[in-house]
Formats: sequence, structure tokens, C-alpha cells
Amino acid sequence: MSSSSTAGIRVVPYDLDDPDGTHDPDGTGGVPDVTVVVAVRAAASLLIRCLDALAGQTIGEDRVEVFVADDGGSRLPERFSVGRSGTVNQALERARGRYLFFLDAGDFLGREALARLVDAADSRGADVVYAKAVGSDSTVFGRTRHGVPLGTPGLSWELSSTKLFRREPIARHGLRFAEDIPAGLAEQAFTLEALFLSQGISVLADYDYRFGGEPGGGAPSTRTRPGPGPGRDIGPRTGPDIGPRTVPRTRPGRGLGPYTGEGIGIEDVLRGTAAVMAVTARFTPPGPLRDGFHHRHFAEEADLLTGPALLSASEPVRRRVFAGLRRLVADHLSDAVLARLRPGLRLRLSYVRAGDPAGLDSVIRYEAGHGVPPLRTDLVSADWRRTGPARHTLVVTARTPLPGLAALDVAPVRLTGCPETGRILLRPAADGAGTEIEVQIPADAFPPGRTRVGLHTALVGTEHPATVAPGAPPRRAHGLRGLRPYRLNVAPDGTRGLVVAVAPVGLRRTPRP
Repeated sequence: MSSSSTAGIRVVPYDLDDPDGTHDPDGTGGVPDVTVVVAVRAAASLLIRCLDALAGQTIGEDRVEVFVADDGGSRLPERFSVGRSGTVNQALERARGRYLFFLDAGDFLGREALARLVDAADSRGADVVYAKAVGSDSTVFGRTRHGVPLGTPGLSWELSSTKLFRREPIARHGLRFAEDIPAGLAEQAFTLEALFLSQGISVLADYDYRFGGEPGGGAPSTRTRPGPGPGRDIGPRTGPDIGPRTVPRTRPGRGLGPYTGEGIGIEDVLRGTAAVMAVTARFTPPGPLRDGFHHRHFAEEADLLTGPALLSASEPVRRRVFAGLRRLVADHLSDAVLARLRPGLRLRLSYVRAGDPAGLDSVIRYEAGHGVPPLRTDLVSADWRRTGPARHTLVVTARTPLPGLAALDVAPVRLTGCPETGRILLRPAADGAGTEIEVQIPADAFPPGRTRVGLHTALVGTEHPATVAPGAPPRRAHGLRGLRPYRLNVAPDGTRGLVVAVAPVGLRRTPRP
């Protein structure tokens, strides 16, 4: 292709009698190496810059054909003799190149991008080639690799279609972009199926292949986006509690964000997420590989679906979305995936698994108002209660903002360092916000000496200790153990627990008169 930015971009005519391009109907010397499909969703100025960059590719103009997928509304200068198609699928059906490359109109390629991509695919026999974007810090682009296994860390986080695909398996298996779900999720489903069907995957990190569409260049857009064109997602990072995954971006306060568009709602996102996860389930058996891809979707899409967007929906929609989420959790959320999610999301999905929509709503509202999930428990009091003429029971009361705690697990609250004779009672908080916890332990259950006692709120995949308010005064009592009097004492241990001290009281000697 000519290096001049004003050169025309030729389009190889589509021959209905030769859909696979096995001969050369226009005498140009053969089938193009790559068909670039540009999906229009950006301003016209960005589309023109995208096409200018394609015109300047070093691969040569005889080796490329370009289709602009839009409704014909974008006006282009006469120098761009590109093909048009109403949708990406229509462009895919007309494509004749040996390889396919999908590009958003807001992005543009480095001058050597297509030449390097095609050369790598040809020399290594790759069916899918990942191309590094400027500004990407995804772990998958740490170095150039060939013959990349599907379970490679970070691969499942890079599911945009902005890659080079060998067209033959795409055509043979009839892969298309689903048109009844949000475009970003349709893109993920397409890429996933292409990955599972591929005979080889390469990752190229030796060049800046793609640039973003922001004025003046800069880092590429890295979010999964709506509209007719390819979406974007960013690869995994390393952060506390989350291991190799993205720093969580979906948080209370963010709505449907990357999926919003005219006519797109939360049910569309749910349906798209289910479709994407069904692709993974269809091609992989239960185990680490399936878990790796499902983790990506629970960490991102399920995070969004259990966020504020759910609360803003109408009541019938919320019921349907909750039911759909519960099916996804039942079908695809393994304990291994749950353990890899951040604690707040584990908590929300625990309420989904328990079938408690009201509890989920409460958790979402708490996190939206406080900026953190309601994973805290505070000890309110610890005192001795007389249960007989000389018998005592230690009564510890605590409070947590977690609602409906008893419905989540068989034993959501546990004691450490304590005899197993304790009794734990759970009841809704008096003001309706959270759960009150009462622990009752007979004094006779404590051995003589000092015993450290801790209270933990333990849920599926999450656990946190109760916090004792600083400066809490010790509480003392006297009672009998058998016939011998004992002194009972409970006080904070200086960290997050309590110390129970049981000491015999010596007989007081009275002086003789």
C-alpha cells in the first residue's frame, strides 16, 4: 500500500462465484492477504485518520482490502475507495483476505502493523495473533510468544476482536458476531470461539501495533465498548486479594458504562454474558481452563450486573436479572472461581447463590454509600449474666451491617479459642439494617486461667474478625465451680479479641477475737 496518506485504498471486488478467493477475477495478482473491517462508531475525523493509517501500511496496497462497516451515513473523501457494509457480519461475508483484522474507527495502526501480523501468522502457522496496543500493561504482552496455550495468564482478559484471525477456520465453522446482544459481548463470544477452534495462538509484543483514537494519539481505548464496532478490554494486573487480574473497575457508582447504547439495558448485558459463558462451557471441561475464562466474566460482567445498575432498574427487570444471575452462578461459579474474586464481589454473589435479592440490594446500597463492602463486625458488649444462684454465662453481643446473615451459610459466625459449648443467635438488627449477633458461653466451659476468644464472621469465600472498641472496660463477676468460688473476668486483649480469665478465690481468714 502506498505510504502517502492521500493515496486511495483499493477494494478487491467481491465475486459471488469465488467466495473463497481461489482465483483472481480482476487480474490484480491474487487474493489479498488481509481484509480489514473498520467498524464506525467514532467521529468522521477519527475515521479518516484510521483510513489514512491503513493507506500508509508498508504491507503494500495489493495485499489489503478494507471494508467500512456502517449504515452509509459517514461521508468520506473521494480518495478512499473502500468497500462499505451495513454490519460487521456483512463485511465478514464479503471478505476475501486470507486473514481478517477488525478495527474500531477510533483507532489506527502503526505503519508496519499488518505486515508484521501477516508475517507472524504465516511463519508460525497461527490462527489467532494478539497485537500489542500502545499503553497496554496487560501481562499477556510481557513478551512475544508463539504457540501460546489457552491457559496462559492474561489471555482470557484480552477478548476484543482487534486481533488477526485466519479466515479459513472462521469461514469453515461459520463464525459470526451475534447481533442480538451488546456488541462488546458479541465480540467476546466471537473471539472466544475463534480461540477455542484455533490450531495456534501468537502474541506479538515487539511493536506498537495499535493506537487509540484520542486527538493527538496516545494510549488506546481499553474498555469493552458499545456500538457496532470492536470493543476493548484490559488485561490482568496484580493487586491485593485478587491475584493476577485487573484492578477492579466496576464499582458502585458506575452504571452500564461500557455497554450502554441506544436500546441496551441490563437484561441485554445479562443475556450477552450468559452467551459468552456458554461458549466457554461448550468448549472446555470443568477445571482450571474453564475457571480461568469464567473468572474473567464473573470479575467484570457479574460485577457490573450486581452493581448500581441493578438497583436503578424497574422491579420486574430486577427480578428477572436476579433469576438469570442465579442461574449463571449455579451453572458456572465454582468454588475456585469464587475464591479468586475480590471480597466485595464474593459477598454479592453469595447473596445471589443464597437466593436473597433483598440482601443483595442492601449490600449494593451499603457499598455505594460507604465505598467499601459491609465486611465488618463490631463487638458491642461482653458481660456476665447470672443464670442461677451462683452460675454465670458470658454473653457477647456484636453487630454487622451484613443483612440476612443466617441465610448465607450453615455457620456464618464462628468462635476461636473457645469451648464448643457456646450458643450463637442471629437476629435482624432493631433498625432493620444489618444483623445482631449474640454469643452465650457458660462460665463452667472455660478452663482455669486465661482463654483468648475471637469472633469471626465467615461467609462463602470471605471471613473477617470482629473488632473490639478501644478502651472497653473489663467486666467482672464471681461464681462457683462446684463448691469453690471463682473470679470471672473478660476484657479486650489489645488486638481484636477478648481474654477470659478464670481464677479461684482463696478462703478469707477472719482473725480470732
